[in-house]
Formats: sequence, C-alpha cells, structure tokens
Amino acid sequence: MSKLNIEQLLTKPIRVNWTDLADPQALAYEVHLNGQFYKRLNSDETSCVVSELVVGSQNNISVYAHYSNGEIRLLPGAEESVGAFQTPDGLPVDICVFTVIPMFEHKKRPHMPTFKPYILLIRRKEETYEGRWALPGGFSKVDETLDAAAERELKEETGIVKDFKLDQLKTFYYEGRDPRGWIPSVAYFALVRPEVFVTVQNGTDVFREVVFKDLEASTDAMEAKLFTLDEALELGLAFDHEDILRCAIKRMHTELLTKTIARHFLDETGFTLRELHRLLRDTVPEFQVDETNFSKKLLSTKGRQGLLEVLNKKEQRYAGPKTQLYQFRDEELELSLSIYNSF
Repeated sequence: MSKLNIEQLLTKPIRVNWTDLADPQALAYEVHLNGQFYKRLNSDETSCVVSELVVGSQNNISVYAHYSNGEIRLLPGAEESVGAFQTPDGLPVDICVFTVIPMFEHKKRPHMPTFKPYILLIRRKEETYEGRWALPGGFSKVDETLDAAAERELKEETGIVKDFKLDQLKTFYYEGRDPRGWIPSVAYFALVRPEVFVTVQNGTDVFREVVFKDLEASTDAMEAKLFTLDEALELGLAFDHEDILRCAIKRMHTELLTKTIARHFLDETGFTLRELHRLLRDTVPEFQVDETNFSKKLLSTKGRQGLLEVLNKKEQRYAGPKTQLYQFRDEELELSLSIYNSF
C-alpha cells in the first residue's frame, strides 16, 4: 500500500506529499497535525509544508478528502508519524583520538616492545544511542570555533586537556547518519601521547610493565575507555562512527608513512631507529620495509636529509650495546612523498 511521502527539510518543517494516494473524486483535502485541523487545500494540490511540529516528540500527520456528498474521509494510507528535531545553532564535532602504546612481554631481560594502536571511545549518556560506545564529541557553541569545540568536548567527556595534535579529518553529511535529522558532523583526528593513558614502570620479574590509568568520564558520558582498533570496529558504534573511524585509521596510516607524526608516539627524549621501525611495522599493515636496510637508507637517502636529528647521547634500552638516539626535526619539515616506503 502507498504511504505518505514525508520529506525532511533543512530546518524543522517537513513537506507532506500524497500524490500517489490522491482520489480523483475528492473536491478538496485537509491536512491534520496531531489530531487537529492544520490546512485545507484544493483537489489539485497534493502536498504542503507543515512547520508547527512539536520538537522532541512524534507528530501524527494525516490527510482527509472532502466529497460532493459532504463526507470527509481519511485517505487510505495517508497517516504517518514523524519525529521533529530542531537543528541546533552549532555544528557537531566528533573526535578520533588515537594513541600507540608500547606493550612489553613478561621477560626478565630488556626487550623491544611491540606497539599497539588504540582509539578512545565514550559510552553515551544522552537519549539518542544511550549506552552505546561512540567517538567523543558534541555540538559547538554559537561563540566558538570548531577547533575550540573539539578541544572542549574532549576535555568535558574524557578529561584530556589540549596538548596533542588535532586536525580536521572530513565532514560527514548524508541521509541516515543521524536519526534526529539531516545533521552533519565535522570529524577530527587527534594524536595523544601514550603517557596520557599509561605509565611504564619497572616490575619485579619483568623489565618493564605497562599500567593503564583510570579514565574519568565527565557528566557528558557514562564511561571513557581505550579500545584496540579491531575491538572498536566490532562494537557497533553509535551514528556512523564506524565509518568515521575507518576513515581516520586510513588517514593515520597514510600520515605515519608520509609525515613525521610518529613523534607523537615515541619517547620525547629520543628514540632508536629500531623503535621507529617497530612502531611503523606494528601500526601500519602495508609497511613492508626490511629492518636491515631501514636505518641505512633512512639516514643516507638524499631526499630524507634533515628529517632526523642525531642526539649527543646513546642508551642501552634493550639487550646489546648502547644505541644512538634520534629526534625528528621541526614538524614543519614534512615530505610530500612516502618517507619510509619509497626506498
């Protein structure tokens, strides 16, 4: 059976169309809103805009036909319930917060850790998708930029204060992404140092031990928690946050190979080339550079000159002799080609 065609407009009003339900015997039509008369139209008019919807609840729309004998009947199929959501003054922002944490096995000798990427999620407290895991985020205020909104929402929902790389990722805007209506989301891509989330300490029977800190969600979220990327993609995230997350993961992989964002996950006091290679290998599936040639070609290739700064110190971090430490130079020095794969 045909139904009323309800078109959600850019703001609160909707357009009701009953062309497929029209009765050629009708002399006129009446549109009713929530059981009350709303508007009368001529027989050749089969649509109208309804703007006095009750925000935050379901609204019943029905269309009646007038006939020559004075009878008024509900058109078959011409009754529909529709929700109304007032588009807020600000734009929503959602933030993909990544970190990469060194994971140590239980060994008594010093050893190289593996590096595991994590994403920060919150469990929603608001009515829409209540209790579901989602990216942290919310609506911008009328007097703040989107960047400021992203920083504020991250602090409010997870307690993390701005001291990290934050860039816009992409704007997501299509039908069905938000059950409340046609609402876009400006997604952000954030890289947070691992020490914000964990402490690495010496243990009694292991060389180093990673201890996850408790994350305290504010009143805007039930809970905040780190998940591995595979875990997060299996959670059934709220809204279209799985699509946003997949896009952000691809962006992180690309930038790890074309920029120096690995600096946000490595030791600030200096890192070894083995650590850099291991981080790339563990984090980016398509990274296939052999460790044997990695150090030599990274340091000797002309196109990569100036990328690393050789520090005036060596450390014995793992089994074996002391190893030279490096740092990335100025973050503004970014190469347009792949830094690590184009050997």
